Amino acid sequence: MATDELEAESRCSQGGWRPVTELAPRKKIAFTIVMTSISVAGVAGVWLLYRQLLPETLSGKRLNRAAWEACFEERGLAVPPGGPRDGYWGKRVPPWTRDPALGWHETEVHLPGLVEQDSSGVQRIDTPGARRHVLILGGSVAWGAYASQIGTTYFARLARRLEDSGRPVSITVLAAGGWTTDNELKALRARGLALKPDVVLFVDGMNDLAQARAGTEDQLVEAYLSRLREARDLTLEHGAAAVFSLQPALALKRRKSALEERILELMRRQSSFVPTAYPRLRQGLGALALRNGAFFVDCSDAFSGETATTFTDIWHFADPGHELLAGCLERGIRLALDEGPISASSASDSASLAQAPS
Repeated sequence: MATDELEAESRCSQGGWRPVTELAPRKKIAFTIVMTSISVAGVAGVWLLYRQLLPETLSGKRLNRAAWEACFEERGLAVPPGGPRDGYWGKRVPPWTRDPALGWHETEVHLPGLVEQDSSGVQRIDTPGARRHVLILGGSVAWGAYASQIGTTYFARLARRLEDSGRPVSITVLAAGGWTTDNELKALRARGLALKPDVVLFVDGMNDLAQARAGTEDQLVEAYLSRLREARDLTLEHGAAAVFSLQPALALKRRKSALEERILELMRRQSSFVPTAYPRLRQGLGALALRNGAFFVDCSDAFSGETATTFTDIWHFADPGHELLAGCLERGIRLALDEGPISASSASDSASLAQAPS
Protein backbone atom coordinates (compact mmCIF):
# COMPACT_ATOMS: atom_id res chain seq x y z
CA MET A 1 0.00 0.00 0.00
CA ALA A 2 1.30 3.46 -0.81
CA THR A 3 2.72 5.56 2.08
CA ASP A 4 0.12 8.33 1.74
CA GLU A 5 -2.72 5.77 1.85
CA LEU A 6 -1.23 4.18 5.03
CA GLU A 7 -1.00 7.58 6.66
CA ALA A 8 -4.60 8.29 5.81
CA GLU A 9 -5.80 5.04 7.34
CA SER A 10 -3.81 5.63 10.55
CA ARG A 11 -5.30 9.02 11.22
CA CYS A 12 -8.36 9.21 13.45
CA SER A 13 -9.84 11.65 15.86
CA GLN A 14 -9.96 11.13 19.64
CA GLY A 15 -13.72 11.28 19.44
CA GLY A 16 -13.73 7.87 17.82
CA TRP A 17 -15.24 8.81 14.46
CA ARG A 18 -14.04 6.93 11.37
CA PRO A 19 -11.79 9.07 9.14
CA VAL A 20 -12.38 9.54 5.41
CA THR A 21 -9.57 7.95 3.47
CA GLU A 22 -7.79 10.32 1.08
CA LEU A 23 -7.43 9.23 -2.55
CA ALA A 24 -4.10 8.51 -4.16
CA PRO A 25 -3.07 11.04 -6.85
CA ARG A 26 -3.98 8.65 -9.69
CA LYS A 27 -7.36 7.96 -8.18
CA LYS A 28 -7.94 11.67 -7.71
CA ILE A 29 -7.25 12.27 -11.40
CA ALA A 30 -9.57 9.45 -12.45
CA PHE A 31 -12.30 10.67 -10.11
CA THR A 32 -11.97 14.23 -11.45
CA ILE A 33 -12.21 13.03 -15.07
CA VAL A 34 -15.33 10.97 -14.36
CA MET A 35 -17.10 13.78 -12.49
CA THR A 36 -16.16 16.33 -15.16
CA SER A 37 -17.49 14.03 -17.89
CA ILE A 38 -20.76 13.64 -16.04
CA SER A 39 -21.04 17.40 -15.62
CA VAL A 40 -20.27 18.08 -19.29
CA ALA A 41 -22.76 15.45 -20.41
CA GLY A 42 -25.40 16.99 -18.17
CA VAL A 43 -24.78 20.47 -19.49
CA ALA A 44 -24.83 19.17 -23.08
CA GLY A 45 -28.13 17.41 -22.45
CA VAL A 46 -29.69 20.53 -20.98
CA TRP A 47 -28.35 22.59 -23.91
CA LEU A 48 -29.77 20.17 -26.50
CA LEU A 49 -33.14 20.23 -24.76
CA TYR A 50 -32.98 24.02 -24.63
CA ARG A 51 -32.17 24.22 -28.35
CA GLN A 52 -35.14 21.97 -29.14
CA LEU A 53 -37.49 24.20 -27.19
CA LEU A 54 -35.78 27.45 -28.18
CA PRO A 55 -37.46 28.10 -31.57
CA GLU A 56 -40.87 28.45 -29.96
CA THR A 57 -39.62 31.36 -27.86
CA LEU A 58 -37.61 33.25 -30.48
CA SER A 59 -38.58 36.12 -32.74
CA GLY A 60 -37.03 39.10 -34.49
CA LYS A 61 -33.26 39.46 -34.61
CA ARG A 62 -32.69 36.72 -32.01
CA LEU A 63 -34.45 34.22 -34.27
CA ASN A 64 -32.56 35.55 -37.29
CA ARG A 65 -29.23 35.04 -35.54
CA ALA A 66 -30.13 31.63 -34.14
CA ALA A 67 -31.12 30.42 -37.61
CA TRP A 68 -27.94 31.80 -39.21
CA GLU A 69 -25.73 30.07 -36.66
CA ALA A 70 -27.75 26.86 -36.91
CA CYS A 71 -27.02 26.74 -40.67
CA PHE A 72 -23.44 25.93 -39.66
CA GLU A 73 -23.87 24.13 -36.33
CA GLU A 74 -26.36 21.58 -37.66
CA ARG A 75 -23.89 20.64 -40.41
CA GLY A 76 -20.95 20.32 -38.03
CA LEU A 77 -19.34 23.48 -39.40
CA ALA A 78 -17.65 26.25 -37.43
CA VAL A 79 -19.80 29.36 -37.12
CA PRO A 80 -18.01 32.35 -38.71
CA PRO A 81 -17.43 34.73 -35.80
CA GLY A 82 -18.34 37.91 -37.69
CA GLY A 83 -21.86 36.90 -38.64
CA PRO A 84 -23.30 37.79 -42.07
CA ARG A 85 -21.10 40.03 -44.21
CA ASP A 86 -23.87 42.64 -44.36
CA GLY A 87 -24.72 42.23 -40.68
CA TYR A 88 -27.93 40.93 -39.17
CA TRP A 89 -30.80 42.78 -40.85
CA GLY A 90 -28.22 44.63 -42.96
CA LYS A 91 -26.85 46.66 -40.04
CA ARG A 92 -23.26 46.55 -41.30
CA VAL A 93 -23.94 48.35 -44.59
CA PRO A 94 -25.13 51.96 -45.03
CA PRO A 95 -28.71 52.89 -45.99
CA TRP A 96 -29.70 52.90 -49.66
CA THR A 97 -28.96 55.80 -51.96
CA ARG A 98 -31.95 57.33 -53.71
CA ASP A 99 -31.75 57.23 -57.51
CA PRO A 100 -34.17 59.00 -59.88
CA ALA A 101 -33.83 56.29 -62.55
CA LEU A 102 -33.81 53.17 -60.37
CA GLY A 103 -35.69 54.24 -57.25
CA TRP A 104 -32.69 53.44 -55.06
CA HIS A 105 -29.47 51.44 -55.10
CA GLU A 106 -26.94 50.18 -52.58
CA THR A 107 -24.50 52.77 -51.22
CA GLU A 108 -20.77 52.66 -51.81
CA VAL A 109 -18.99 50.70 -49.11
CA HIS A 110 -15.62 49.01 -48.76
CA LEU A 111 -15.31 46.37 -46.07
CA PRO A 112 -12.26 44.26 -46.95
CA GLY A 113 -13.20 40.65 -47.51
CA LEU A 114 -16.86 41.38 -46.82
CA VAL A 115 -18.29 43.97 -49.20
CA GLU A 116 -16.67 45.86 -52.09
CA GLN A 117 -19.29 48.07 -53.70
CA ASP A 118 -18.83 51.12 -55.90
CA SER A 119 -20.76 54.40 -56.01
CA SER A 120 -23.39 52.84 -58.29
CA GLY A 121 -24.03 49.99 -55.87
CA VAL A 122 -22.24 47.50 -58.13
CA GLN A 123 -20.17 44.51 -56.99
CA ARG A 124 -17.70 42.74 -59.28
CA ILE A 125 -15.87 39.44 -59.51
CA ASP A 126 -12.95 39.55 -61.94
CA THR A 127 -11.62 36.21 -63.12
CA PRO A 128 -8.20 36.08 -64.80
CA GLY A 129 -8.51 35.23 -68.48
CA ALA A 130 -12.26 35.89 -68.58
CA ARG A 131 -13.54 36.80 -72.03
CA ARG A 132 -17.22 36.79 -71.22
CA HIS A 133 -19.30 38.83 -68.83
CA VAL A 134 -22.32 37.85 -66.72
CA LEU A 135 -24.59 40.58 -65.32
CA ILE A 136 -26.80 39.62 -62.35
CA LEU A 137 -29.95 41.56 -61.46
CA GLY A 138 -32.23 41.12 -58.46
CA GLY A 139 -32.93 42.00 -54.86
CA SER A 140 -31.01 41.23 -51.67
CA VAL A 141 -30.64 37.52 -52.46
CA ALA A 142 -29.06 38.42 -55.81
CA TRP A 143 -26.91 40.94 -53.90
CA GLY A 144 -25.48 38.07 -51.85
CA ALA A 145 -26.99 38.85 -48.45
CA TYR A 146 -26.18 36.72 -45.41
CA ALA A 147 -23.06 35.06 -46.80
CA SER A 148 -20.23 35.31 -44.28
CA GLN A 149 -17.80 36.95 -46.73
CA ILE A 150 -17.42 37.82 -50.41
CA GLY A 151 -15.75 34.51 -51.19
CA THR A 152 -18.71 32.49 -49.90
CA THR A 153 -21.42 34.38 -51.82
CA TYR A 154 -23.24 32.40 -54.47
CA PHE A 155 -21.83 34.68 -57.21
CA ALA A 156 -18.19 34.22 -56.13
CA ARG A 157 -18.78 30.47 -55.95
CA LEU A 158 -20.48 30.59 -59.36
CA ALA A 159 -17.45 32.33 -60.87
CA ARG A 160 -15.14 29.64 -59.45
CA ARG A 161 -17.36 26.83 -60.70
CA LEU A 162 -17.47 28.28 -64.21
CA GLU A 163 -13.72 28.80 -64.22
CA ASP A 164 -13.17 25.19 -63.13
CA SER A 165 -15.38 24.03 -66.02
CA GLY A 166 -13.31 25.99 -68.53
CA ARG A 167 -15.73 28.90 -68.83
CA PRO A 168 -14.03 31.81 -67.00
CA VAL A 169 -16.32 34.84 -66.72
CA SER A 170 -16.32 38.21 -65.02
CA ILE A 171 -19.43 38.85 -62.96
CA THR A 172 -21.16 42.15 -62.24
CA VAL A 173 -23.88 42.22 -59.59
CA LEU A 174 -26.36 45.07 -60.01
CA ALA A 175 -28.82 44.35 -57.22
CA ALA A 176 -30.26 45.99 -54.13
CA GLY A 177 -32.30 45.06 -51.11
CA GLY A 178 -36.02 45.41 -51.75
CA TRP A 179 -35.78 45.49 -55.54
CA THR A 180 -38.56 43.87 -57.53
CA THR A 181 -38.68 43.19 -61.28
CA ASP A 182 -39.80 46.82 -61.68
CA ASN A 183 -36.41 48.02 -60.37
CA GLU A 184 -34.56 45.30 -62.28
CA LEU A 185 -36.07 46.38 -65.58
CA LYS A 186 -35.18 50.00 -64.87
CA ALA A 187 -31.63 49.01 -63.90
CA LEU A 188 -31.25 46.94 -67.05
CA ARG A 189 -32.27 49.88 -69.22
CA ALA A 190 -30.38 52.60 -67.36
CA ARG A 191 -27.15 50.80 -66.40
CA GLY A 192 -27.02 47.12 -67.26
CA LEU A 193 -27.04 47.07 -71.06
CA ALA A 194 -24.30 49.70 -71.21
CA LEU A 195 -22.00 47.19 -69.46
CA LYS A 196 -22.24 44.96 -72.58
CA PRO A 197 -22.91 41.65 -70.84
CA ASP A 198 -22.87 38.33 -72.69
CA VAL A 199 -25.42 36.89 -70.27
CA VAL A 200 -27.99 38.63 -68.07
CA LEU A 201 -29.14 36.57 -65.08
CA PHE A 202 -32.32 37.54 -63.22
CA VAL A 203 -32.55 36.06 -59.69
CA ASP A 204 -35.91 36.97 -58.18
CA GLY A 205 -39.49 35.98 -57.40
CA MET A 206 -40.02 36.53 -53.69
CA ASN A 207 -40.03 40.33 -53.53
CA ASP A 208 -42.67 40.67 -56.23
CA LEU A 209 -44.97 38.58 -54.06
CA ALA A 210 -43.90 39.28 -50.46
CA GLN A 211 -43.48 43.06 -50.70
CA ALA A 212 -46.55 43.89 -52.77
CA ARG A 213 -48.73 46.42 -50.97
CA ALA A 214 -51.73 45.84 -53.20
CA GLY A 215 -52.94 43.55 -55.95
CA THR A 216 -54.37 40.09 -56.32
CA GLU A 217 -52.23 37.05 -57.00
CA ASP A 218 -53.29 37.18 -60.67
CA GLN A 219 -52.18 40.80 -60.95
CA LEU A 220 -48.83 40.18 -59.25
CA VAL A 221 -48.02 37.16 -61.41
CA GLU A 222 -49.03 38.98 -64.59
CA ALA A 223 -46.93 42.06 -63.71
CA TYR A 224 -43.88 39.93 -62.87
CA LEU A 225 -44.00 37.99 -66.13
CA SER A 226 -44.76 41.09 -68.21
CA ARG A 227 -41.67 42.91 -66.91
CA LEU A 228 -39.40 39.94 -67.45
CA ARG A 229 -40.78 39.47 -70.96
CA GLU A 230 -39.76 43.03 -71.70
CA ALA A 231 -36.40 42.46 -70.04
CA ARG A 232 -35.86 39.35 -72.16
CA ASP A 233 -36.59 41.19 -75.38
CA LEU A 234 -34.27 44.05 -74.46
CA THR A 235 -31.50 41.64 -73.53
CA LEU A 236 -31.77 39.64 -76.75
CA GLU A 237 -31.93 42.79 -78.87
CA HIS A 238 -28.53 43.76 -77.46
CA GLY A 239 -27.00 40.40 -78.34
CA ALA A 240 -26.92 38.88 -74.85
CA ALA A 241 -28.53 35.72 -73.52
CA ALA A 242 -31.20 35.99 -70.81
CA VAL A 243 -31.34 33.53 -67.91
CA PHE A 244 -34.28 33.56 -65.51
CA SER A 245 -34.10 31.94 -62.10
CA LEU A 246 -36.75 31.61 -59.43
CA GLN A 247 -34.98 32.12 -56.12
CA PRO A 248 -35.31 29.56 -53.30
CA ALA A 249 -38.36 30.01 -51.08
CA LEU A 250 -38.71 28.78 -47.51
CA ALA A 251 -42.42 28.06 -47.98
CA LEU A 252 -41.51 25.45 -50.62
CA LYS A 253 -38.74 23.68 -48.64
CA ARG A 254 -40.15 20.22 -48.06
CA ARG A 255 -38.25 19.35 -44.86
CA LYS A 256 -38.11 22.36 -42.59
CA SER A 257 -36.19 22.51 -39.34
CA ALA A 258 -37.83 23.71 -36.13
CA LEU A 259 -36.24 27.13 -36.60
CA GLU A 260 -37.50 27.34 -40.18
CA GLU A 261 -41.00 26.37 -39.04
CA ARG A 262 -40.86 29.19 -36.50
CA ILE A 263 -39.72 31.67 -39.16
CA LEU A 264 -42.55 30.66 -41.47
CA GLU A 265 -45.06 30.85 -38.62
CA LEU A 266 -44.10 34.47 -37.93
CA MET A 267 -43.87 35.47 -41.63
CA ARG A 268 -46.76 33.49 -43.03
CA ARG A 269 -48.51 36.57 -44.37
CA GLN A 270 -45.51 37.57 -46.50
CA SER A 271 -45.34 34.00 -47.85
CA SER A 272 -49.05 33.53 -48.39
CA PHE A 273 -48.91 33.78 -52.19
CA VAL A 274 -45.84 31.59 -52.63
CA PRO A 275 -47.37 28.05 -52.66
CA THR A 276 -49.88 28.95 -55.38
CA ALA A 277 -48.05 31.76 -57.24
CA TYR A 278 -44.64 30.10 -57.60
CA PRO A 279 -45.95 27.27 -59.83
CA ARG A 280 -47.48 29.94 -62.08
CA LEU A 281 -44.24 31.93 -62.16
CA ARG A 282 -42.38 28.73 -62.98
CA GLN A 283 -44.69 27.98 -65.87
CA GLY A 284 -44.52 31.55 -67.16
CA LEU A 285 -40.72 31.68 -67.04
CA GLY A 286 -40.57 28.38 -68.87
CA ALA A 287 -42.68 29.96 -71.61
CA LEU A 288 -40.33 32.97 -71.77
CA ALA A 289 -37.46 30.51 -72.31
CA LEU A 290 -39.10 29.21 -75.50
CA ARG A 291 -37.38 31.99 -77.36
CA ASN A 292 -33.87 31.30 -78.61
CA GLY A 293 -31.27 32.86 -76.36
CA ALA A 294 -33.51 32.72 -73.27
CA PHE A 295 -33.10 30.10 -70.55
CA PHE A 296 -34.85 29.15 -67.33
CA VAL A 297 -33.19 27.54 -64.32
CA ASP A 298 -35.58 26.77 -61.48
CA CYS A 299 -33.84 27.14 -58.11
CA SER A 300 -37.03 27.56 -56.09
CA ASP A 301 -36.77 24.02 -54.74
CA ALA A 302 -32.97 23.81 -54.57
CA PHE A 303 -32.90 23.47 -50.76
CA SER A 304 -35.54 20.78 -50.34
CA GLY A 305 -32.98 18.01 -50.02
CA GLU A 306 -31.67 19.68 -46.85
CA THR A 307 -32.90 18.62 -43.42
CA ALA A 308 -30.68 21.09 -41.58
CA THR A 309 -31.63 24.74 -41.15
CA THR A 310 -30.79 26.58 -44.39
CA PHE A 311 -32.92 29.74 -44.33
CA THR A 312 -32.45 32.63 -41.91
CA ASP A 313 -35.80 34.18 -42.87
CA ILE A 314 -38.20 33.60 -45.78
CA TRP A 315 -35.68 35.09 -48.25
CA HIS A 316 -32.11 34.71 -47.07
CA PHE A 317 -29.65 31.95 -46.27
CA ALA A 318 -26.11 31.50 -44.98
CA ASP A 319 -23.05 29.99 -46.73
CA PRO A 320 -24.45 26.46 -47.21
CA GLY A 321 -27.43 27.92 -49.08
CA HIS A 322 -25.15 30.08 -51.21
CA GLU A 323 -23.24 26.95 -52.23
CA LEU A 324 -26.49 25.20 -53.23
CA LEU A 325 -27.70 28.23 -55.20
CA ALA A 326 -24.39 28.49 -57.06
CA GLY A 327 -24.66 24.84 -58.07
CA CYS A 328 -28.18 25.34 -59.35
CA LEU A 329 -27.41 28.52 -61.30
CA GLU A 330 -24.30 27.04 -62.87
CA ARG A 331 -26.39 24.75 -65.06
CA GLY A 332 -28.37 27.62 -66.53
CA ILE A 333 -25.32 29.83 -67.08
CA ARG A 334 -23.45 26.98 -68.77
CA LEU A 335 -26.30 26.57 -71.25
CA ALA A 336 -26.37 30.29 -71.93
CA LEU A 337 -22.60 30.48 -72.44
CA ASP A 338 -22.48 27.37 -74.63
CA GLU A 339 -25.55 28.08 -76.76
CA GLY A 340 -26.02 31.84 -76.39
CA PRO A 341 -28.55 33.91 -78.33
CA ILE A 342 -28.98 32.44 -81.80
CA SER A 343 -30.97 35.34 -83.13
CA ALA A 344 -32.50 38.40 -81.55
CA SER A 345 -35.78 37.88 -83.38
CA SER A 346 -36.04 34.13 -83.91
CA ALA A 347 -38.28 31.81 -81.94
CA SER A 348 -38.02 28.18 -81.02
CA ASP A 349 -40.58 25.52 -80.21
CA SER A 350 -38.35 23.82 -77.66
CA ALA A 351 -37.76 25.31 -74.23
CA SER A 352 -34.30 25.62 -72.73
CA LEU A 353 -34.92 24.45 -69.21
CA ALA A 354 -32.42 23.70 -66.46
CA GLN A 355 -34.38 22.33 -63.52
CA ALA A 356 -33.01 22.08 -60.01
CA PRO A 357 -33.12 18.56 -58.58
CA SER A 358 -36.31 17.74 -56.72
